[in-house]
Amino acid sequence: MNKVDFKSYITYFPEVDLPVTLSDEKVMTFSSENKALPAGFISEFIEPIEKEIDEMTEFIPCLKIPNTENFTALVYWKGSLMKYEFILVTYNKRNRVISRKSIASVIVEGELVKKSVASIDEDLIISIIAGENQKADEAYDPKNSKAFSMEILGDGEVIFSVDS
Repeated sequence: MNKVDFKSYITYFPEVDLPVTLSDEKVMTFSSENKALPAGFISEFIEPIEKEIDEMTEFIPCLKIPNTENFTALVYWKGSLMKYEFILVTYNKRNRVISRKSIASVIVEGELVKKSVASIDEDLIISIIAGENQKADEAYDPKNSKAFSMEILGDGEVIFSVDS
């Protein structure tokens, strides 16, 4: 059994080169290439910051964002019934949570599907394209999408960016 400490926890999140795009197609890549998180790490570091968890909820470690001196930034995938999300969590130097944000997702509500994709660039800007409610059997219509962005600040806080 691995020691359940923060230093061991972050070893499950490989550092990646930016930019990186997070979409539902990437889940299989992360699942097959990254080691599974042991239950002890999930209960110690993920369950305390998650509200909706049941026995069917899954977590996959995805990546560690590079070049963050004052904080640690990790992304994991959370899969539950009809809702799949990429979660960005930033931690301070004492390994305490600074921010937790869902940055990309697929949410199924009845016949409607809400889907968003995120891209994180070298300046730690997160560009998100979110599709409006759409029936699962309809072709994607980009006119029904909205674009917005978030930014990871130098202190690890994650904010919505305001267009100037």
